[in-house]
Amino acid sequence: MVIKLLKPYRCFLFLILLALTHFPNLGKAASVLENIKEVRAFFGLDRYQYRPELSRLKIAIIDNGFEGYDPAKKQLPESTQLITAYPKDMITQFNLGDPEYVQAPIATEHGKIMAQIVWGITGANPQGPKFYLLNANGITNFRRAVRYAIQEKVDLILYSQNRECCGNFEGGGFLNAIVNDATKAGIVWINAAGNYGGHVFNGSPKSLSFDNKVLFQRGTELRLKSRLDENPAQIILTWNASAETEDSGTEQDLDLYVYDENNKEVAKSELRQVLKKPALQDGETFLARERIKYEFAKNKTGYYRIVVKARKRNFTAGSKLRIVVIPERAPIQDNETQKMVDSIEFVDATKGQEIMVPADNPSVITVGDLTPFSASGPTVDGRIKPEIILENSSASFSNGQSSNGTSNAAAYFTGIAAVLKSYSPNINREQLISFPKKRASALGASIRKTSFSALVSQHAVVLSSIEGLLEESPVLTGQYGDGRYVIGIRKEPQKILQGFCSGSSDPNQPLEFYLRWGGGSDNYGGPTAMKLQCYTRKVPTVEGQTSSYPWEEMGGAKTSYIEIKQVFLSGSSYPSQGVWQTPSPQNIYR
Repeated sequence: MVIKLLKPYRCFLFLILLALTHFPNLGKAASVLENIKEVRAFFGLDRYQYRPELSRLKIAIIDNGFEGYDPAKKQLPESTQLITAYPKDMITQFNLGDPEYVQAPIATEHGKIMAQIVWGITGANPQGPKFYLLNANGITNFRRAVRYAIQEKVDLILYSQNRECCGNFEGGGFLNAIVNDATKAGIVWINAAGNYGGHVFNGSPKSLSFDNKVLFQRGTELRLKSRLDENPAQIILTWNASAETEDSGTEQDLDLYVYDENNKEVAKSELRQVLKKPALQDGETFLARERIKYEFAKNKTGYYRIVVKARKRNFTAGSKLRIVVIPERAPIQDNETQKMVDSIEFVDATKGQEIMVPADNPSVITVGDLTPFSASGPTVDGRIKPEIILENSSASFSNGQSSNGTSNAAAYFTGIAAVLKSYSPNINREQLISFPKKRASALGASIRKTSFSALVSQHAVVLSSIEGLLEESPVLTGQYGDGRYVIGIRKEPQKILQGFCSGSSDPNQPLEFYLRWGGGSDNYGGPTAMKLQCYTRKVPTVEGQTSSYPWEEMGGAKTSYIEIKQVFLSGSSYPSQGVWQTPSPQNIYR
């Protein structure tokens, strides 16, 4: 299959499941990342040559499972190490639990696929980088995996997963404390933002009704709507009572309930939150979390309702709670809107503050994409998350499987970061997130939007002539103040128009492209047939340098030319932090 990088709506057609992290068998039997050359070019890595430093880089993929990894199949470099159980001496030295305790990875290929994406985007060179596939199934293994990565002095850690509990929505909690050990050791930690967009409610217990110790009552409850029968989902309630250790516990105690459209209780979670003690009794937990897994049916007349009850009145003005709804079935296409929608709609989800643990950690690089499912910030303490947004996260494999989502986006960015580190070994988190981003104003402030029909009325012949050449409809049409038109497309014009337009062979020389329908004169001064013509203009890069426009050289009215520009837009929700653009090799030495 081919990775479709031109039209973002195609991403949704390949959205196999909502979140790779929640669906263990996604990508089952996926083999080799396809179209590596095209993907690298899309992300701007075609300007980078392979350097031996890349083979010496160490990348840890921390994940729940790596099923299907077989060194004999050369799915990854020969130097790759799969670690499912950790050295007992390391466990003892760093007090990482019982050395005899071993928890195997789960049956998922997720970690292997992430490693393959990273390797592919670096160029899939057999020499490396060196990959460590580290089993992080369970908190104990997660802690051990991080320590092992520190011991091996890896350069980059990719964690394309998240946890909905065990943090305070601002980068704290014991899981983030584990991550901090890695970042303090100088490791660049790259984390998926998570595909939680539209699946999160954030609230404050103190601002809601406590009548009869019920936080959400009829009229103020949170509603769910199932679009399918046999539709399983998780509902997770957490609140900001997590400490720096997993067994510190809390006395703030909430319970979680689900009612159907007939007001019948169909599911509940009533764990008792307790403070630290030698051993937990049945029904007790140290975690500020309640979780329900329930199979929903298609609603006939109403909604399912989420109700939260408080056992105690010991919340403070700073208390916050979060409810996350995670469908286990893939998004489906709405026949009316022709858009992909969740199999279970969280009707009363709030916008923003969807970043989970450890993506909310201030010392990690959190990566999202432009799909509406990508979690968005800010964090509760006001930090922008994710720091990096990729314009596309689609990935196709040689066995026909395709997917997208923030797991893929984080893997792509890890590969990009590895290539940049091969050129600039000391490049760090702050430098990576501070490179200039693509902005919504890419067309320029002097251009005003105009209708496509207006452009057709003036340049129908040109548009019909280039329909096949552009490979897509224009994303945006606009007009300069002097009346000439501009077309915005997603691909770089130079790549689409090469072979048709003459231009500079210097990749660092910016060019402008202009098309018009016109004729000329032959060698005898006679008129030639009308045809599509293309002109390029070298954009001045040095102060005082000038470059003429085509109408100044070739004649004709300005309005007879159409400029072709690349734009970086995604509907009406273009992120304020901009979209990642890989810097040129000359710009990473700083």
